[in-house]
Amino acid sequence: MGEVTHRGSCNCGAVRFEIEGTLGPFGFCHCRTCRKASGTAFTANASVKRENVRFLNGEDTIRRYESSPGVFRCFCGTCGSPIYKESAEAPGTIRIRLGTLDTDVGAKPLAHAFWDEKADWYDLKGDMPVYETWAPELTSKK
Repeated sequence: MGEVTHRGSCNCGAVRFEIEGTLGPFGFCHCRTCRKASGTAFTANASVKRENVRFLNGEDTIRRYESSPGVFRCFCGTCGSPIYKESAEAPGTIRIRLGTLDTDVGAKPLAHAFWDEKADWYDLKGDMPVYETWAPELTSKK
């Protein structure tokens, strides 16, 4: 691995990882599945190449849940912290949960995705664009 730019962990510390290189663009996803997986109004995830992620410990404790066909939510089997999402449609890429990072992200969110599915109690869009489905700003070639 080259230069490590990010480090992260789950809530209990059983899972620890490093990411080489920059994170892909990110925003906030308000879809029902992400809200259920996070337990809050939205998720903030960035794409990274799986080969650029190195688990320092706890990779064997990660559990996978197929939330929709070919889409897996991966979380710490000890504390339940969501760590990343992976999809059969994008092999070699994972969507890291930015809340697990112990280092600064170093960027700002670009858009709100699936705004029409947002929680009825959340209404703060700020100056970011909103989309009824996936936001084009969040598509990454990583």
